[in-house]
Amino acid sequence: MSSLPVSETQKQSGWNISLRRISQSPWTVIGSVVLGALCGAYLPDFAKSLTPISDAYLNLLKMVVLPLIVSATVFSIKSMTRDPQTAAYLSRVVLAIVVVSVGTVLIAGVATLLLKPGVIDNVQDRIELGTVLNSRGNIGTDLQMTLAPPSQAAPSEGVFSGLLELIPSNIFNSLSVGNTMQVLVFCLLFGIGIGRVPAATSISFANALETIYRACLIMTGWFNVLLPLASFAIIASQTASTGIEPLMLMVGFILTFSAATAIIMALSLLVVWLRGGESLWAIFKAHQPLFMIAIATRSSTASIPWIISLVGERLRFNRVVVEMLVPLHVTMLRAGPILLFVCGSLFIAQLYGRSLSAGDFVYIAGASILVGMTTAGMSGAVTLSQMAILCAHLKLPFEAPFVLFLTIDALTDTLRTLTIVSTIAAATAAIAPRDQAQHPVDESEEFALNVPEPEAVR
Repeated sequence: MSSLPVSETQKQSGWNISLRRISQSPWTVIGSVVLGALCGAYLPDFAKSLTPISDAYLNLLKMVVLPLIVSATVFSIKSMTRDPQTAAYLSRVVLAIVVVSVGTVLIAGVATLLLKPGVIDNVQDRIELGTVLNSRGNIGTDLQMTLAPPSQAAPSEGVFSGLLELIPSNIFNSLSVGNTMQVLVFCLLFGIGIGRVPAATSISFANALETIYRACLIMTGWFNVLLPLASFAIIASQTASTGIEPLMLMVGFILTFSAATAIIMALSLLVVWLRGGESLWAIFKAHQPLFMIAIATRSSTASIPWIISLVGERLRFNRVVVEMLVPLHVTMLRAGPILLFVCGSLFIAQLYGRSLSAGDFVYIAGASILVGMTTAGMSGAVTLSQMAILCAHLKLPFEAPFVLFLTIDALTDTLRTLTIVSTIAAATAAIAPRDQAQHPVDESEEFALNVPEPEAVR
């Protein structure tokens, strides 16, 4: 029999599939990251010129994230208000937040106290560290400075002073400025309200939300093709801006922070493995696209579609529950910032030789959890500045170490994002029920966030 001619449409479809597989391969993204770091180190001028490319890619991702959160949260809350187990899900969310937060504090605290990254015995290293601090401007100071409280202490705020920051007075203004916390509060309340509307009346609105959600997933699949180029541009521009000198001086803190991150990620993978019913290696492979997008974007919010696809589609947990839990966890489950506050405050205390009492450790733990839960939507520099709250209580200078932390923020922010997305995936898998209606996963099928079809998301 003569072979049938291949149509032009089939050829184009084959090229599209091959391009998606190459662009979404972990090795392609890792190669882009390594080349970006080399470019930033040896061709800094060219690397800085790539900043518009990285900014454009991040803006593309942010463009679809907010409508994705609104549509997924409202639709899921509306659906869950008719589910008698809603109260059980919400109570489990609170339990997950407590367990993950306390566990993060313990892991970060033990790792920092054992490895002691702030104890610098080499005199030459201390001189070089002080030189870096003092070269950054007038806020730099010698490491032997007197431990004195700040000259102008910030006015104390009440316990409920931040409550108004969570309630949007104008939801359209919150949407325009991208205030994720206020938008999420509105979506939760609006979803409950829609759930009280009779089903016959709200069905058309529910279908519209489903359409918006699916369209956002399709667009994120398109943007994923550009991931290798965006990874190269992002890493190159960041390396050209910060250089490698701060990395060499802060190697102890970086190793400690990396070790704590690795432990938390490993525990998170174990939780998903226990709930997922697949091999540990299959669970790790399923997480690879999520880890790659977290490394490239350093944004837990931009990783929402990948978390939903991982837990709700690849691992076959109940999609309605997953789509409700993930945006809520992104806002409230802040293991990454908590890890930074604990490790950072203990590092500064070790750096200046400050001995800590049991009450100081309790304060660091409690304050890190509370402050960490308020960091959703904050940039890296703003998140770092929140560490001043802990340093003020411990009577530690923060201005000079802040500059040092800022120079390595590109790396620590990446580790924070990896910690956040891995714990969110684990908490969601621990809470959401398995969807028994879906067919078993083909183990030979490699998971990738491809462009989803209207009837199903791969």
